[in-house]
This record gives sequence, C-alpha cells and structure tokens, in this order.
Amino acid sequence: MRFLYLMALIVSGFLAACTPTKKIVKPDAAKLKQERLAIIAFNKGVDLLRGRRADYFKAVEQFEKAVSQNPKFYEAQFNLGLLFARGNDFSRSKAAYQAALKARPGDRASAFNLAGMYVKQKKFGQAIGILEDIVNKTSADFEARNNLAVLFRMQGKYNKAQEQARYVLDRDPKQVLAYNNLATIFSEQNRHEMAGDLFRRAQALDPENPLVQNNMALAKLNQGKVQEALELFLKSYQKNKKLAEAGLNAASVYMNSSDYARAAATYNKIVQYIPGFLPALVGHAVATRGLGKYKKAEKSYQQILGLDHTSPEALFNLGLLYMNHREKPVWACEAFMRFLKSGRTTPELTKRAQGYIEDIKLSEPKACQKGAK
Repeated sequence: MRFLYLMALIVSGFLAACTPTKKIVKPDAAKLKQERLAIIAFNKGVDLLRGRRADYFKAVEQFEKAVSQNPKFYEAQFNLGLLFARGNDFSRSKAAYQAALKARPGDRASAFNLAGMYVKQKKFGQAIGILEDIVNKTSADFEARNNLAVLFRMQGKYNKAQEQARYVLDRDPKQVLAYNNLATIFSEQNRHEMAGDLFRRAQALDPENPLVQNNMALAKLNQGKVQEALELFLKSYQKNKKLAEAGLNAASVYMNSSDYARAAATYNKIVQYIPGFLPALVGHAVATRGLGKYKKAEKSYQQILGLDHTSPEALFNLGLLYMNHREKPVWACEAFMRFLKSGRTTPELTKRAQGYIEDIKLSEPKACQKGAK
C-alpha cells in the first residue's frame, strides 16, 4: 500500500488579515508588487496543471518564479515539493517541502508529504522519524499512527505495525484505516481468516472505502484469487482516481496475464489523471513494448528520461528494447551502463544488466567500448 497522505495540489488563494495599529505604516510598494507578481505566477502554474494538456515543466517554471518573488509563498513551495517528488527529483522536493515548513512551521500537509517522499526513496527511517515527531507532540494523532503502521509493515516490523493500529482502535473502534492496516498485516503473514474478519469490519464501517477495497484485493491476490483481486482493484480505482495504487495494481494483473492492451489502457488512464506520474509512464512503455510497438515504446522511455534522467526502470527497459527488438547493441550497452551508474539499482537488476553487457560484448565486441572501464 502506498503512503496514505500524498496531498493534492493547492489551488486556493490568499485571505489578507489586517490588525489595527495606532501607527500608520506606509506600505512597501516594491514588496507588494513582488507579492502580486508571485500570485500571478502561481495561478498560471495551477492553470498549466489542469486538463489533458497539462504541462509539468511550465508549471514548475511558474511556481519557481512565484517563490523567487516571494520565498515565503507556502502554496508555491508546497506544489514544487509535490511536482519534484512526482518526477523523482527528491533533493529539490525535499528543499521545497522544507521551505514550505519554514514558511508555515508545523504544517501537517508538508510534513506528511515530506515523509511520503522519503517512502518513495525507501528511506523508511527518515519517514518514520517525521511521523514519530508528530505523535510525540500529539499522542492521539490517529492519521500519523495509521501511517506509522503502514511504514512498519513495509519494513516487515509487524509487531510495531500492530501496536500502532491497535493503539488507534483501542481509542476509536470506528477507525476504518486502522482495521484496514491491521487486516493487511495479517494478510501478509498469511493469517487469512483473521485478515478477512478485519476487512469485513472495515467494510461494515465504510462499505465503499477505496483503500479498503485495494488492500482486500491485495489479500485476494496473496491467496491466488486473481480475478476477484482484479475486480476489486478496478472498483477501488473507479471510486478514487487519486488512488493511483489501485490502478497500478490492476494494470499489473493485466501485465502478468500478458493482456498488454488492457494494461496500456489502464496506465494511460492514470497518466491522464496524474500527468507526469512516472510509475504509470514506465508501465505504459513496457505494455507498449509488449504490444510490439517498439518505436512508440522507445519514445515513451525517452519521455520518461526527460522527466527523470536517471530513471532506473526506463534505462533498464530501454536497454532491453535496444538489445532485443531494435538491434542497436551500442545503444543497448549505453543504456545498461547508464543504469549501472544511476546509483538507484538493486543487486538483482545490477547482476542482470552486467550479464547483458557481457552478452553484447560477445556478439559485438566494439559495442560496449564507450564508457567501459
């Protein structure tokens, strides 16, 4: 399950508050002009993210223009954090969220999203630290505790995950997400009967909750009930298009059954709703390759690398495409070497990429000379 609190873009404007004072202070005309220009740029950025022709890059430019005019512009900093994280530009995302927190100390949305960014990087310790700080200040913060349960579960620390979920349920027996988290913990431990009972309790409280449906689907998949899982994933995604996890899971089921057409269509729907969403873009490119549309898949990978120039998924799959389908061993080798240098590999894929490079060298000795040690 993905981190629960990835906030939507903020589109609200400002409300100015005036405090009466005895001394009349002349407004700083230059500062007021800068603030007006910042608001204009911000609104342009928001407009650029609307509709099917949303422009990620130009929106980022406008938000950056807004914060250059007014560094304390919380909404612009927040949106930059969100968009940079979407493009896996984590260093700039972190800086933007930290600036948002400086502009609005203790802001929950920025804190949760900063934690969510760390989750995307699999830096669970940092994410847990942020949420534990929130809990230490407010022990009854059930949102933070529900997310801590998710993170501990993702680490395989099931006892700690249960503690957080049970803490919430002991104080509020109607907390749907706590039942959902507890059920998922038991499902991952193959305690299916207990998981089923907890999912039913969650459904009784909120029959159409998409998070519960998504996690129930994961439990069904864990039991080998693929069709039931697929139906629940699709139902969950239809209920809440912001829950990209459910859409990705449905597309993954299609991919595993080699139904590339439905997988591509599902990934495309996700991207239409969340422009620039890299997991869906990568999935769509892989599905397109599966359909035999190799040139189109190549363009898709290049688009992804335009958003994230060290995307390990795009580089690895581009290498496979050049090696197996485009007969371009030099380009394949370059893609695999860029993958190895990305700093974002896994031991398994590193071993595979190194093996592919050696295979290419055997058939095309000169192919991998560029950049070879």
